[in-house]
Formats: sequence, structure tokens, C-alpha cells
Amino acid sequence: MDTKQILTFKIAAETLNFTRTARQLHFAQSSVTAQIQALERELGHALFERLGKKIKLTESGLQFKGYADQIVQLTREAEAKLTDIPPTLTIGVTESQCTYRLPQLLKKYTRHHPKAELIVKPVNFDAEVCEGIMDGSIDLGWMMGTHHSASLIIEKDLIDEPMVLVAAPETMLGNVSAISANDLNGQTFLLTSKGCTYRVLFEAALAKQQIIAGTIMEFVTVEAIKQCAIAGIGLAFLPEITVRAEIEKGLLAKLNWQAAPESISTYLAWHKGKRLTENIRFFIDSALAMYGKDHVSVHPEK
Repeated sequence: MDTKQILTFKIAAETLNFTRTARQLHFAQSSVTAQIQALERELGHALFERLGKKIKLTESGLQFKGYADQIVQLTREAEAKLTDIPPTLTIGVTESQCTYRLPQLLKKYTRHHPKAELIVKPVNFDAEVCEGIMDGSIDLGWMMGTHHSASLIIEKDLIDEPMVLVAAPETMLGNVSAISANDLNGQTFLLTSKGCTYRVLFEAALAKQQIIAGTIMEFVTVEAIKQCAIAGIGLAFLPEITVRAEIEKGLLAKLNWQAAPESISTYLAWHKGKRLTENIRFFIDSALAMYGKDHVSVHPEK
């Protein structure tokens, strides 16, 4: 049995008239008759007696009506309760994107969905975002680099994030017009954790140029790397947006090393089986409108 059959029975039991029941439920009378007959077959009991043009409840019908009333009431309460549940969105994002790209986007999102539950999970690696998407703990991933999976849908139209190699201006390389491989040999590099997309790309560039680091200092946060670079401890390879203010203030100098990766692609990803609710679609469209190369709407499911 389904709730539509039970509701039809409840109304018919109250009106004792299939024509009025059909009119009240906006059904054809034949549909009301078919639903009642299907319910009677499933229950194995006649619910109505047909007395000429009139109908009346059987003993089984009288007993079932009490249950039908409860079922319909509970169904309506459940629907009302579910309607009141605010939409949720969990975003997995690396620290730099979380700090420098998300705030304005989240401002727009929360204005449009003021009652929505929003969870932002800063992560160290894009691989963590992939894992979260796969196990369902993350709805959307804001990622960098080239992490792909057959189970992910990738929205590639977000900006390419410019990258820079920086150092304190007073260091030996701070005022060099063009950095060579020899200049970088033996230097101290301030890097993010192993597995971070831009660390992987930077180390690949060092290896290609046969550059051997003197010391590698590893940090969990971009802010710690910046402060150590400002203090003159070493060179840092970071998204340009994270050090733009420090470069403008003269606290850091952008080093001109031609072999450094110029940019890293950023994109949104979600599981191909994920149901895109209205609030998730709004976030995706807003991200593309704000940070997209060319805005492409994510259309509602049909």
C-alpha cells in the first residue's frame, strides 16, 4: 500500500461517496475506485460495502480507518518537519583558497541561504578532499592541480591560480633581476606539507633544473611560511594571492625564476552520484560567476 491509497481511503471513509472523494482529491472517479480496490486486495479484506448507489464501511473498514487517520497525520507531520530542515553544504578546500577566495563567495551564499547549515573543512591536500567526496563527508571540493577520479564530476572553469617564488628583500636573492638554477642551489626552501599540489609542482621544477636544496623546512600553514619568509629564513613558493599584500608593502620580494610553474588550475568537484540540491547548485553557479573563466550554469536535475 502507499500513502496515496491510504489518503484516498480516508477521504472516502469520511464522505462515503466516491464521486465527492474524487472531486476533493482532483482524481477521476475511476482512479478512486481502482485505488480502493488495490488497497482491499493488499489488505485481503473488503473495506466498503456497496449498497446500490451508496457505500458504507465494513467492520474491517471501520478498524482500518483509525490506522489510516494516524498514518495520514504522521505523514503530514513528517512532511512539515522535513520542510523545516535547513539545507546543508560541506565544502572541502585547501587553506589558501579558504582564506583568500571563499569569504566573498560565502558572503553571497549565506545571504541567499541565511538558514543553511554551512561547514567549511580546510584541508592540507587535495587528496583529502577527494577522500571526503568519495565517503560522502564533503559535498563540494574546491581543488587545485590535477587530481582526477572516474567517480568525480569536475567543473574546470575556475581561475588558474598564479604562483610566485618569494623571499625577504634583504636576502641575497631579494634584489636579483633574474634567478638562475645556480642561485637556487643550496638554498633553504619553506614548503607546505608533502602531497600539497604546489609543493609537488615546485619540487618537480627543482628536479628538472637539477637544483639541490640546502634545507627544506616543512609547514602546515601558509601563514607560518609567509612569516618565516619575511624573517629571511628561506624562499617560499606560494599562490600569488596569499602574498600579494606583503609584496605591495615591501615585506617580500617576488623572485624572477623563469622555470617556476606560473599557475595552477583550480576547480570544483563533486561525486557523480551526488544529488545537486538548489543550494549546492547556487554555490556552484556563484563560484563560476565570481571566479570562473567563462560562466557556465549548472542546470537543475530533470
